[in-house]
Amino acid sequence: MTTSHLTKTFALVLSLTVGIVGTPWAASDAIHPLPAILTDIERHIGELTINIEGISDRIQFLRKAPASKDPLLQEVLDLDIRGWEVHQEQWKLQLEHLRFAEGLLRKVHDHPEEKSAAFTAWQNHTKEFKTAMHEFRQQRAGIEVLRIETGSELLEQYLR
Repeated sequence: MTTSHLTKTFALVLSLTVGIVGTPWAASDAIHPLPAILTDIERHIGELTINIEGISDRIQFLRKAPASKDPLLQEVLDLDIRGWEVHQEQWKLQLEHLRFAEGLLRKVHDHPEEKSAAFTAWQNHTKEFKTAMHEFRQQRAGIEVLRIETGSELLEQYLR
């Protein structure tokens, strides 16, 4: 699952969740999309869980690579590992965000009188989530720039 796909998925879940929290729960089950929304959230939780495990495997594989005597080659490997670690941390945050949304929807469905408090909790959570996601994007971008520069230096070293 690409980051772009995840971003679109979370934007959809976010807007649907805000829409659900902001609409009356008295609507009939035939009209109410909650089961479909929860199914979608559960599917994305499953996908993210599998992807996070896959990243763990990739990180372990890279860590088992023999150390290089070439400092640039070793730096490329270290940057690759760090990039995957940050990517994994970002996906764990997204997984936590989906679980929060799922729990909040179930709670409000069971206790409609808590809708106002849930909406406030959702707004606070979303603000923190957006800030954390921005920080992860900045970290990943910085690592990518260093990786490109170091990779270029490595190639130039061997092409001279």
